[in-house]
Amino acid sequence: MKIIKPTSLGILTRTYRSAAREHLGIAIPLLATLGDTPRLLGESALWDVVREELGAYTLDAALPKPHGEFLVSARAYGKYCGAAHACEVGARFAGIEKRLRVTGDRAPLDELPIDWPLTYGGPGFADNPRGRGFAPGPQTTSPSGPPSAPQVAYAAPGPLRPASFTPIAADWPARRTLYGQLDQQWLDEDRPGFPRSLDRRYFNIAPLDQQLPAHLALPNAAAYEFTRLHPEREVLRGVLPALRARCFIKRRESGSLEEIPMRLTTAWFVPHRERVAMIFHGETVIDEFDARDVECLLLAAETCGDTRPAGHYRHVFDLRHDPEHGVLHALRDADLMPESMLSRDDAPQASVSAWQGNLMRRARREAELAGTRVPAVAAAFEGDGFTPPRLSELAEFVARSERQASEQRAALETRRKEVEAKRTALKPLPNARRGPPAVPSAQHVRRCGMPDAGRRLRDVYRHAAHYQDAASSLSTAASQALRARISAGDCVAGFDLTGADLSGMNLRGANLSGALLESADLTGADLSDATLTDAVLVRATLTRTRLSGANLAAANLSLAQCEDTDFTGATLDGCVAERTRFLRCCFRLASIRRAQLRECTFDSADFSNATLADLAFTEQVLSDANFKGATIRKLAFVNCHLERACFSGADVEGFGLVETIARDVDFNMASLKKACFVKDTVLAGADFTQAVLVEVNLREADLRGARFDHASIVQSDFSDANLQAASLLSVRIENGYLVRADLRGAALSRADLINACLRRADLRGADLRETNLFRADLAEASLDRATRLDGAYLEQAVFHPLASARA
Repeated sequence: MKIIKPTSLGILTRTYRSAAREHLGIAIPLLATLGDTPRLLGESALWDVVREELGAYTLDAALPKPHGEFLVSARAYGKYCGAAHACEVGARFAGIEKRLRVTGDRAPLDELPIDWPLTYGGPGFADNPRGRGFAPGPQTTSPSGPPSAPQVAYAAPGPLRPASFTPIAADWPARRTLYGQLDQQWLDEDRPGFPRSLDRRYFNIAPLDQQLPAHLALPNAAAYEFTRLHPEREVLRGVLPALRARCFIKRRESGSLEEIPMRLTTAWFVPHRERVAMIFHGETVIDEFDARDVECLLLAAETCGDTRPAGHYRHVFDLRHDPEHGVLHALRDADLMPESMLSRDDAPQASVSAWQGNLMRRARREAELAGTRVPAVAAAFEGDGFTPPRLSELAEFVARSERQASEQRAALETRRKEVEAKRTALKPLPNARRGPPAVPSAQHVRRCGMPDAGRRLRDVYRHAAHYQDAASSLSTAASQALRARISAGDCVAGFDLTGADLSGMNLRGANLSGALLESADLTGADLSDATLTDAVLVRATLTRTRLSGANLAAANLSLAQCEDTDFTGATLDGCVAERTRFLRCCFRLASIRRAQLRECTFDSADFSNATLADLAFTEQVLSDANFKGATIRKLAFVNCHLERACFSGADVEGFGLVETIARDVDFNMASLKKACFVKDTVLAGADFTQAVLVEVNLREADLRGARFDHASIVQSDFSDANLQAASLLSVRIENGYLVRADLRGAALSRADLINACLRRADLRGADLRETNLFRADLAEASLDRATRLDGAYLEQAVFHPLASARA
C-alpha cells in the first residue's frame, strides 16, 4: 500500500473483520500548538511527543470511534498548592468540564503526573487495578503498613473513585462489557474479527466524563481551557485549528479515486508542552483481510469551509505517480495542505539564504582587501537566476531547466551537424588516441609540479580503457622482442605489453602487477600464481589461459575473451568486467568480492566452492552456471537469465533475485538465509529439496512444479506465490506464511505446518495426508472433493470463516 500525504500528517491503518466483511480502519493524526495562534508541526514532532509524553499508551488503534472524546496527558505543579499541599486542576473542552484534586504523598509535591497509578484503586479493584488506596477483604494491619492514599481524586465531595484524564484499558469493565459475546456466529463468520454484538463505544478509550456521545465528531474550532496544568501559565486557553482531513483510496482493480469520509473524533492534549494531537478517523470495506487490494491512500488537510474539489486530488495523484518527476511533486505539500497550514519546523530556504549571504559577504571582504570594487559584479549574482528554488518549486524548476536543456541540445545538435559537414572535408588524423597514455617526460613533470602525473594517467586508463578505441596488435617482430625479454627474466611489473602476442608462454608466478596488457594474446599461456593486481586486460584473449591461484585484484577484464579459462583459486576482488564473455570458465575456489560486473555473459561457468560477496549481476546471462558448495554473502541478480543454475550445498546469506528468470534452478541441500525472490521472478521447476530456508521472501514468486521435499523453512513468506503442482513432501514450515498461495495439486503429505497461515490459500486437489496442521490458520481456504486430508492432524486448526462466507 502506497501512502501519499503531506509531511505534517501521520497515518495509522488497521484491518479488521466485522459483520462478515473485511474493513480498513484509518486514523490521520496531526500535531498542533496550543495558544492564541495555533500552527501545525511536522510528523516527526508528533511522534517525539508521543514517545516522550504518552508513556505506555498507544496514540490510536485506527478503529472508527462512534463519537468524539478528548484525553489529557498532564502534570500537576507544586507552585499552585496552598498550605494543605494540594491544588485543584481542571480541564474544559467542547462544553465538558472536569476538575480533580491533587495532593502530595506525605510531603509537598513538586511535579506529579496525573495518571491511573496515583488515583484510587489497586490490585483486585476492577475499575483501576493499577491504582492505590484499595484494600480487598477484611482490614488488617499489614507489615508494610496501610495502603498508600490516592494523590489524584475528583474535586467534588463524594466516595473515592478512580480519576484521571488518560485512557481506560480495554480489559477494565467500563470497556470490556461493550465488547460483546464470542458466539457461534462469530466462530463461523466473523472470527478473528469483532463479534456482531460489539457496542462500538468500545473503540472510545477516554473516561466516560471526557466523551461527547451526542457528537459524531468534535465541533469545529472547539474551545479548551486548562487550569494549573502548565508550569508557567495558570490558565491555558484557546481553540483547536478549524481543520478537516480528506482521504482517498485507490483500489487495485479500479482506475478511480474513492473518498473515505473522515471525522475528527479525538483531541489528545499535552498542556505542559502546549501541544495537541488531533486524530481523524474513517473506515472502508475492502476485499482482502490484509488490504492487499488497496493500492494507494492519498491524505490531505483543509481549513473548514475551504474545500478543494475531488478533481484537484486526482490531479495530484497523477502527478505523484509520474515515473519521471513524481518524486519532485512529492515535495509539494501545498498540493495537499493550504499554504497557511504548512509546517515551519524546518526552514531549509532560510539556512540556504544565510549560507549564500555569508559567502557573498566573505567575497566582498576579500575583494575589498585586494583593492577591487565589486558592487556591480556582486549584483550579477543576486538575481532570481541564482536563487535556489524552494522545495515546493522544485518540480517546476526542474521542468523549466529540462526545457532549456532540450532547447540547448537542439542548438548543439544543429551546430554538431555543421561541424560534421566541415570535418568530412578534412583528412583523418593518422594516429587517433588509443592504447595507454604516453609517459610524461621528467621535464614536463617538473614544469607541471605533479610528480605522480604518470601514475594518475595510468589509473585513469586502467579504469576507462574499455571506453576508447581498441589498441592495435604489435607486429610479430615486436612481440618476439618482448617475449625474449620476459623469458630472460626481466621485471615486467607495470610493463607496457599492449597488443603483444604472449600465447603459450610460461608466466607461472610472474609479477605482472600494473602491467598494460590491452589487446594482448594470452591464448594457452600459463599464469598460475601470477600477480596481476591493477593490470589492464581489456580486450585480451584469454582462451585456455591458466590463471589458477593468480591475483587479479582490481584488474580490468572488460571486453576480454575468456574461453575455457582456468581461474581456479584466483583472487578477483575489486576487478572490473564489462561486456566480458566467460565461456566454460572455471572459478572453483576463487574469491570474487566487490567486483564490478556489467553486461557480461557467463555460459557454463563453474563457481563451485568459490567465495562471492558484495556482488550484483545486472542484465546478464548465466546459463548452466554452477555455484555448488559456494559461500555467498550479499549477492543480487537483477533482470538476469539464470536458468538451470546450480546452488546445491551452497552457504548463502544475503541473496536476491529481482525480475530474474531462474527456471529449474537447483538449491538442493543449500542453506539460504535472508533472501528474497521478488518482482516477477520465475522459479518454475526449482529444486529446494532438503534445503534450509530462513527469513526468505518468496511472495508472488512463480514456483510451479518446484520441489521442497524434506526442506526446513523458518519465518519465510510464500504469500500469493504460485505453487501449483509443487512437491512439499515432509517439508517443515515453521511460522510460515502461505496467504493466498496457489497450492492446487500440490503434494504436502507428511508436511509439518504447525502455526502456518494458509488463509485464503487455494488447496483444491492438494494432498495433505498425514500433514501436521496443529493451530494452522485455514480460514477461507479453498478446498474441494479432491483435497485429501486423510490422517492429517487438525487439532486447534482454524477453518472459519469458510471460503463460502466471503462477502
